[in-house]
Amino acid sequence: MERYLRSFTPLISALFGLFALTLQAHAQETVGIVYAKVREPYLSVFRQIVKGAETQQEYKVVSIELNKNYDVNQVVTELKTNNIKKVVTLGRTGYKIAKTLPRDFITVAGAIPISPNGLSGISLESDPEQLFDYLKITAPKVSNIYVAYSATNQWLIDIAEEKATEKGFVFQSKKVDSIAEAIAYYKNLFEQFNGNQHAIWLPLDKVTSSDKIILPFVLEGSWAKQMVIFSSKPSHASRGVLFSTYPDNVELGKKLLTMVSRLDNTKQSYVKPSNAISLAVNLRTAAHLGIKYSSDQEKSFELTFPE
Repeated sequence: MERYLRSFTPLISALFGLFALTLQAHAQETVGIVYAKVREPYLSVFRQIVKGAETQQEYKVVSIELNKNYDVNQVVTELKTNNIKKVVTLGRTGYKIAKTLPRDFITVAGAIPISPNGLSGISLESDPEQLFDYLKITAPKVSNIYVAYSATNQWLIDIAEEKATEKGFVFQSKKVDSIAEAIAYYKNLFEQFNGNQHAIWLPLDKVTSSDKIILPFVLEGSWAKQMVIFSSKPSHASRGVLFSTYPDNVELGKKLLTMVSRLDNTKQSYVKPSNAISLAVNLRTAAHLGIKYSSDQEKSFELTFPE
């Protein structure tokens, strides 16, 4: 009898394994990721975000890559065909789709600078708490932070003020309505202050951080007064600010998937800044400011300039 039962042991084990896999498949929730087939390098960014989402093995990820002639109704049909109730959208096209999807879909937007407006998501705006941690690492003498911002970034400044205070910084912000007002604010700072204990933050803001007008002006003023400039825009480190942040796309994919998985139709929408970011440092600017880093510190920076 014992020998007879032993002969069935492999079969029983296989059946239990198949049963467990079946349960796992049924329990696995499907999440859709919708984005436009845009030009490079942006398409690769979206695909890296998808790759990050796919590492979360408890979810099945279905990516829907849209051509220029997409139809929202077709997107809805494809989502329903795949039994998808939770959706992550990427970029501007994705954001437009997110705003038009029926309310029975739970949607999160990403890979775009957004502010709270009834749709949940992770903004491309860098998390102030992490920015200020980077500031302490790269410019330890800084005690005062100044920032000009437009109305759309009020939510971000509210977070920043709280986090700056927690970390012991004096935080001064100025709400402006035009580039001219922003220039006047920065000019006043350069007239009043001097030295690397003062830092100006450039958030992602079309009014106060424009590449063509604002950036050259603050770079020239800060260089003359040896003040620190740090930015939330990736390209600014290569152009001369002390440091900037850039997205960690794979990590962002993980965080977007986690956010949408935790939402349901009963929860209020919310937007948060991204802490899926990496650090780029301009070593030439640091040397001009009299800031020296150890070799270990330099190795810890994900990017350094000049290359």
